[in-house]
Amino acid sequence: MNELLQYAFRIRAAMNKMQRDISIEMQKQHGVDLTRPQCYLLSLISTEEPCKITSLAKKLGVRPSTISTMINRLVDDGYVSREYGHNDRRNVLVSITARGSEVLKRDVENYGKVLQQFIGALEADELETFTRTFEKISSIHELRS
Repeated sequence: MNELLQYAFRIRAAMNKMQRDISIEMQKQHGVDLTRPQCYLLSLISTEEPCKITSLAKKLGVRPSTISTMINRLVDDGYVSREYGHNDRRNVLVSITARGSEVLKRDVENYGKVLQQFIGALEADELETFTRTFEKISSIHELRS
């Protein structure tokens, strides 16, 4: 295995572990009842509402049926409302509810607190280097698109 691939696997393992650890801390400290993907979906809906399920699926790179399943749970829990198109019932629009907005606001605040616990162990120069590097890596795909 070449050296770059070894780094890629190390980064992937560290990111997965950190996401898992953050989720565990969120549950332990704040009793979060939404998964990270559900929170991300709720956040997308809140910034683009009302939005089509097909549009959400495209942004997330998944099939509309996958999004529909997630939306069903969010609707059942009262976080999202669903409205069918007048002329075509296949045209489904979703919007965040007041309950969903409140849960999302609380989640963002709590996520920030938990994330601070993780990055708080870094020195100021380490934090700056890490942040710049992470931002650079995350923007590479945008530059190629």
